[in-house]
Amino acid sequence: MKKILSIVFMALLITSCSKDNENKDVNLAIQAKNGAIKYNVELADTQEKQEKGLMFRDKLAENSGMLFNFEQERRIVMWMKDTKIPLDMLFINTEGKIVSIYRNAKPMSEKYISSPYMVKAVLELNAGDAAKHGISVGDYVRHAIFPNGEKILKQILNPQCKKKRLAKPAPTAEK
Repeated sequence: MKKILSIVFMALLITSCSKDNENKDVNLAIQAKNGAIKYNVELADTQEKQEKGLMFRDKLAENSGMLFNFEQERRIVMWMKDTKIPLDMLFINTEGKIVSIYRNAKPMSEKYISSPYMVKAVLELNAGDAAKHGISVGDYVRHAIFPNGEKILKQILNPQCKKKRLAKPAPTAEK
């Protein structure tokens, strides 16, 4: 009987750690002071995708956006030409840290938008998302393009699967 209960318990544990339906489309999370905010984003990782961005779209679904991956940190300049929807732009360094935010970029504007810092990526979200979710400079974006991003994202999506071991202190040599 104990063996059967052990097998059932292990099966439940394994299924509880698999991706649940609630998170099936999530591929990015922002670790803000108020907790993790989950998004499903498109990746703009080619020059063609970066040039088009979110142009000509009439709407952007809730909890979605576009992540522009520029591979290495550099000065980035964005604009809203031919973009019909207002956006928040999060400028992100190579570690996934948000270093600046441009809120409520105006649709169809040809004004240049940039960060005072070198960045690896820019995340475009619906205007107002940063304020609504308490996203601020210093928060971290977790996505596969950032170091440990995929691993941390999995932990955010499946918190019950985190290892609950406490680190043991290193042994000390007695003299």
